[in-house]
Amino acid sequence: MQPTYMVENRYSYLVYRWRPSSNVNYEVETPETTFEWYAHSLLTQGQTYLHREEYMLAYKTFRDLQSLILKTVHPKMPVDSNQIPDFVFPKDLSIVDALVGKAADILKQTKVPDYKFPPRLFNKDSTLSAQVQKNLNTITDNGLQVTSHHGFVLEQIGPAITEAGNGNWAAALKRYTTALEKVPETDKLLRGALTHDIAVLNEQIGNRNAALELGQSSIKLLAEAKQPDAQLHALSTIVGISNRAGKPDLAVVLTKQADSLRKSTVSVKLPERDSLSLKNNLNPINFIRPGEIQPLINTMLGISLPAFPAAEIVSTNETPALMTLQYVKDSALPKAMKIQGTSVAATIQLNNTVVAATDTKAFLQTLADTVDIGLITGFVYTPIQMVAYLPHIYFFVVPMSIADCLVGMGNYQEAEKEYLSVLPYPFINKAAEIPKLWVRLAALYMEIGDDAYRKAKDNTAAFGEAKNAYEKIVKTNKTLLANSPLYKDAKFADIKTRVTNFLAASDPVAFNDNPAITIKVLDALSKLGQIQAGLNFFGFAPDYAPPFSFEYLQNTAHYFAQQASQIEQRYIQYKSTAENEELRREQLDQQAEVARQSVILEQRGLAEAQAGIAVAQASLNYAEVQRQNAVASKNDFDNARWELLEYSELEAWANASSVDKDDQVKLTITGYEYYGSEGKKRNEVLKDLASQRTMLSHDLEAAKLQRAINAANAYKGISQAQVTQAQARAAVAAQRIQIAQLQQKQAEENRDFLDMKEFSARLWYELALQARRLKTRYLDMATEIAFLMERAYNAETERNLHVIRYDYSNTAANNLMGADLLLADIDYFTLDHVTTTKTKKAPVKKVISLADSFVMAFHSLKSDGRCFFQTEFTEFDRQHPGLYLCKLRNVELVFVGITRASSIAGSLRNIGVSKFRREDGSIVTRLYPSDVMPLSQYEIRQDALAFRFNPNDLRLFENNGIDTLWQLELPKDANDFDYSEILDVHLVLYYDGFFSPVLETMVKATLPNSGSASRGFSLGMLFPDELFYLKNKGNAEIEFSADMFPYNQSNMKRTKVTLKVGGNAATIGGLKLRLKSSAHGATELVLKTDAQGEVNAATAGDPLKVLKNEPMIDKWTINITAADNPSLIKNDALDLSGLKDLLIFFEYKFDYA
Repeated sequence: MQPTYMVENRYSYLVYRWRPSSNVNYEVETPETTFEWYAHSLLTQGQTYLHREEYMLAYKTFRDLQSLILKTVHPKMPVDSNQIPDFVFPKDLSIVDALVGKAADILKQTKVPDYKFPPRLFNKDSTLSAQVQKNLNTITDNGLQVTSHHGFVLEQIGPAITEAGNGNWAAALKRYTTALEKVPETDKLLRGALTHDIAVLNEQIGNRNAALELGQSSIKLLAEAKQPDAQLHALSTIVGISNRAGKPDLAVVLTKQADSLRKSTVSVKLPERDSLSLKNNLNPINFIRPGEIQPLINTMLGISLPAFPAAEIVSTNETPALMTLQYVKDSALPKAMKIQGTSVAATIQLNNTVVAATDTKAFLQTLADTVDIGLITGFVYTPIQMVAYLPHIYFFVVPMSIADCLVGMGNYQEAEKEYLSVLPYPFINKAAEIPKLWVRLAALYMEIGDDAYRKAKDNTAAFGEAKNAYEKIVKTNKTLLANSPLYKDAKFADIKTRVTNFLAASDPVAFNDNPAITIKVLDALSKLGQIQAGLNFFGFAPDYAPPFSFEYLQNTAHYFAQQASQIEQRYIQYKSTAENEELRREQLDQQAEVARQSVILEQRGLAEAQAGIAVAQASLNYAEVQRQNAVASKNDFDNARWELLEYSELEAWANASSVDKDDQVKLTITGYEYYGSEGKKRNEVLKDLASQRTMLSHDLEAAKLQRAINAANAYKGISQAQVTQAQARAAVAAQRIQIAQLQQKQAEENRDFLDMKEFSARLWYELALQARRLKTRYLDMATEIAFLMERAYNAETERNLHVIRYDYSNTAANNLMGADLLLADIDYFTLDHVTTTKTKKAPVKKVISLADSFVMAFHSLKSDGRCFFQTEFTEFDRQHPGLYLCKLRNVELVFVGITRASSIAGSLRNIGVSKFRREDGSIVTRLYPSDVMPLSQYEIRQDALAFRFNPNDLRLFENNGIDTLWQLELPKDANDFDYSEILDVHLVLYYDGFFSPVLETMVKATLPNSGSASRGFSLGMLFPDELFYLKNKGNAEIEFSADMFPYNQSNMKRTKVTLKVGGNAATIGGLKLRLKSSAHGATELVLKTDAQGEVNAATAGDPLKVLKNEPMIDKWTINITAADNPSLIKNDALDLSGLKDLLIFFEYKFDYA
């Protein structure tokens, strides 16, 4: 069983991969859906930008959405958020109720989505079994649904009209009858409208008697509904049916009734979207025979018909109109919004405004209490469903998203305000959103703390800001800060309890709680632990030096930084490719849309070409008519011209003859070109003149008529050419349609191919994000190694450079080029080394004898198997006074005197604290890792091939100073030799340093003329014969000669003397000795050892103090008598067999030669 906290981890208010269903292409668009889609697209686009880490684009998009949502309740709100760049959108809780009411109002006004699928491809009714349909009810009832009988009526009427358009009257009648059965008796208007349409359909199938009966019933129902426009519609329809049924008397009665009703009402004007006249539409659906039917089709039902201006539409005798759809308004229908989650559903009743607002608020309360992730994130599924979440989006989703943008842009303070601004919202989900808010806030405080921690570098005094940020999550002592924003609000009480229990758990790893929460707590505790220990962000102390060489660390840091730089280049390449692919997708989308519109344009062009053919054909017909008229006119004129000529002659002759005989004079006309007479009578002259004039006129008219015929023939030829051209244009237009359709198909195929490509824009974006994460990881590793490189460089050169930053991720170039900046800083150290190194390093080897230089330590080693000693500058300065920055390169340890041991086991340690002299003579202290060199049979020279030295690694003790403290340990239980065999231990130091003549002069000037040293003498090692005499005779003579001391020492005088007798406790404890010193005189010193066989300054009376300030060059006589040591007498003789050695330790002062 999965843990309960999985709900917290699965939930996210960010949904990057949402994409609309392909089926929305069939959805009819309305102003309401346009708003919903725009708001939804702002949300999804903003989250897409956020996922791609394009924070500024996401930020502006979310602010646009905030402004749009707020404008729904405050109309004066600017839509463009750029006008109010610094405006903080209010989160006043009174806005919740306003948005709740507006969301309910929008849902109430939103039309039920309707899809225009091809009717021949989709069943009108389900063919699934009843059980399967029942199983599908949870999803078929989802979304915005009509809850009254109107919805069922709409479902039936739409297909019924389609059936009627196809002439399938019986099927249409069946659906109308089914719809009528679901309408209650109280809804008289809808019953009357359906009954009217059933009457019209009955007439179409030939059942006119039933049509008349149903028609009269519809008139009665509509009258009872007090809907005069519908009543007039029905009266006009039934008048026509009565006439066609052969009942004119009934038609007259109904006509008078309609006239009476019309006088008392205004003309009926139908809404524009319902005013579709069959006579004005060439779609085959409108040709309903016999008798045209005028369906008032709601365009939202998916019937693709053009809209016409509003007009008075009433049924007539010839064009009855279906009327039901006019009175089933889907926007006013009782509806409900069902939102289905994974297992929980919520329903918002939209019957009236008050109920809708109440149910919307109840839905938000359900949203606050549920653990159903599907319901909580339901705002993303559909734009309509998103409306129900508007208050939730405004008060939670968008502020959280904006805060994420601000975090990405590095504006942590504003991000904190945005995160905290969602807490007062009363409907925030307790199971998923509160934990998500806590995790986001905790991550923010970690970011703030890390940023301050990095900036503080090694300055422990500046760690306070980071500590304050981390302690908002958890305090160093594993308690919680009471006033922390993560715990002080009551909504965080459950998480506070969980964190407290986690901190109290004995095994935090085994504690069963959300890792997203516990990891933040552990991260904060880890950082606080570092701060408490005085460590920097990377977990190192201010004086820490790495155990690697500068060169190796520089190469390693360079490698990681180059990797980060190369991956960053790949990120840029991937991101650029993704953007180019996205641009290509948009371009292909545009091309597909342009191609689709081109098809429509070419179809219009074909229609225009076909209209042009009709115009050209009409012009041709007109030309033919003109020609025929011209020919007919000429024929008519030719048939009548001679008759007209005769009439003209007779008319002229008759007029001229209507005079007295005396007036009939004869006329002689000469000198004219076209007419002359010689003694002709007057009436004959006039007759001739009328004849010639008429003939001339007739000839002109005949020529004119012939020209008209010729012109008509020419015009007919032109018109014929125009017809041919128009037909050619139509053919070209038809081909252009085919070409446009091919272009559309190709554009859509190109777009689909791009979508199907594996390397799509989305994949390139994902690759870019992954590359950016890899770059960040490599950059962090490179930064940490570069920090260690800087420490190593400072350790080797004492330059004390502070070049490396702790964070290179934030840059002015959109957080790019950080790796290259780091590379430049890494390379700076090479530049600094080249430009500041003035001399070569001088190698030095020094062998230090423990027996000579550290007598007491050497004795402690031999007796206890452990000793401490410190090498100091004074041991090196006199030999090499001009060296500075002396650093160890290698260390060897050589044991002198051990012959019977096959191996030596132990260790040589350095405590890690070293002192260095700088070029100016100042002394600095550095802390290095405490190295341990195991002592074994390993020989550096003999085993060099077996253990090859890696130049990238530092040797043991390398880079430590020569002034440091050592610990040598030889566990007695691990070694099988006699420690008394150790004659000396030589510490061999290999080191190098830079030489400065100025420093040499300075050091020489400070060298003392005198010094102090220590020396030990063992009778067993240096005077074995005397030890033999002492053990057997009780007497020994020891001579300290000058050749036992360094030749550069003179005037050596004792400052401290210690004697130690070695052997069994019974012999050495309380042993009395008598000592005479030549330098001291004849006085004999009586000495008595303590329980450990020592005589030293702690011995009562300090008997050896009289030897102080006397020369080291001396001769001692030591006597052990039976009288002084009666306890050692055996068989009447002194038994010193238990005495193993006699050690003499001197500390002395001297003058340098």
